[in-house]
Amino acid sequence: MKTDKITKTNQLLVTKTVKLKKNNSIIRYAELGNKSKPTILLLHGVPENLQAWYAVAPMLSNNNHVLALDWPGFGGSEPLNSLDAYNSQNFANIVTDFMDTMKVNKTIILASDIALLPAFLIGLKHPKLVSKLIVMDGIPFPRKQYASWELNSFARKGSIIGKALVRWFPAVAAQTAYLKGFYRGHSIPKEVRKEFSIDGKNKNTQDAFLSYFQNFHIGQTYFETVAHKLQIPVLVVWGKYDRFINIKLGHEIVEKLPNAELKIIDKSGHYVHMDKPEALVKAATEFIELNP
Repeated sequence: MKTDKITKTNQLLVTKTVKLKKNNSIIRYAELGNKSKPTILLLHGVPENLQAWYAVAPMLSNNNHVLALDWPGFGGSEPLNSLDAYNSQNFANIVTDFMDTMKVNKTIILASDIALLPAFLIGLKHPKLVSKLIVMDGIPFPRKQYASWELNSFARKGSIIGKALVRWFPAVAAQTAYLKGFYRGHSIPKEVRKEFSIDGKNKNTQDAFLSYFQNFHIGQTYFETVAHKLQIPVLVVWGKYDRFINIKLGHEIVEKLPNAELKIIDKSGHYVHMDKPEALVKAATEFIELNP
């Protein structure tokens, strides 16, 4: 297994918890950098939690105030009250509630995978809260043809395979994600992998994972009708060798958004932020500096 040099020096992010003002649930988060500097909010995908930013967050914190949160039901955040509540709009509301609770008036959002659509919804409905969006390898429109069989199984209600992958064999599902999601056997720190493994065996996380995918189509269908209204500058980042979501979708997203550009990261799979953290930070920093 080849280990990127950045994984040798980075450890688990130090975390805290906070009770949200409106939702009243407990959210786990990590905070790095100087509060007087611009804020960047990091939103993770699956099967992950905020520790997925173990390499990216410290690098970004050199010149920014960085916040990373666990979605409800993932990592150290409390689950939501109902399975129907796991949807893109509610996740977007969690983020704006978190910002209000943390007294963050404006942010740059960096979002991966399932977090891509909530990030777009925040930029669309709360443009004063977001200055720029940087999104990676997600599916904001209903595009089954671009998704792998695993993702389509998760999204199909009543799918025995999807349920088995998430609930009955979490270790197998995680192993599939890592073998297929990273570029040519890239590995991550053992501490981070252990955190993800613990999550995979947690019933709250399993429920959150499967429910979000099965409710995903609601937000996707809506956003496709209003995507042309999103005016915030968007950088779409894609791993050149993403085997979960076809890179063609990255091109389509850029075509549909009025103010977007695409950056393809070579020698990277689905998990760009863990595969190529330096390349991602470089691309994000350049985008931010060119769009003041």
